[in-house]
Amino acid sequence: MEYIDFFKQLFVLAFGVFIALVLAFYIIWPKIEGHFLKMGNINQNKELLKDRLQLRFAAYERLLLFVHRVSPEQLMLRHHGQGISLHQFKQAILADIESEFQHNFTQQLYVSDVAWTIVRDLKGNTLDLMRNANKGMGAEASVDSYIEVVLKHMKALDVNPYEAAQVLLKKELAV
Repeated sequence: MEYIDFFKQLFVLAFGVFIALVLAFYIIWPKIEGHFLKMGNINQNKELLKDRLQLRFAAYERLLLFVHRVSPEQLMLRHHGQGISLHQFKQAILADIESEFQHNFTQQLYVSDVAWTIVRDLKGNTLDLMRNANKGMGAEASVDSYIEVVLKHMKALDVNPYEAAQVLLKKELAV
């Protein structure tokens, strides 16, 4: 009989411990689950932040390249060729500027408004320079004389706007 009483008490005690554990599990589990969800969200936010930073860096890289590619020296080097008229030369340069800008248009999503304004204004000023450089030149002006006028204009500037834009973009990225 003692064994039966002992096993009954052992069973009651084990059953009581089991019920206590089940109740504790139901009480504590929502907190544990909330903690796991919170940790998952933190990891997911870290990944999103990492992706955003990569997109931001890539956007600034592309805009730095854009500024370099639309500088008058680079434009004229790329399009200077034998046997093309001044009109063809200007049209090729203007089309190249517009194409480069359209190619990088969506980068404004990832850069500051200040950075985008700098790039947009630089593009507009470059177009104006290229359109107006041959005003006052004769009808039989050559590509070489056009290039000379543009380069003289660039040398006359106190600050090279293309270098200044690159410096500002780099500073923006560092912030």
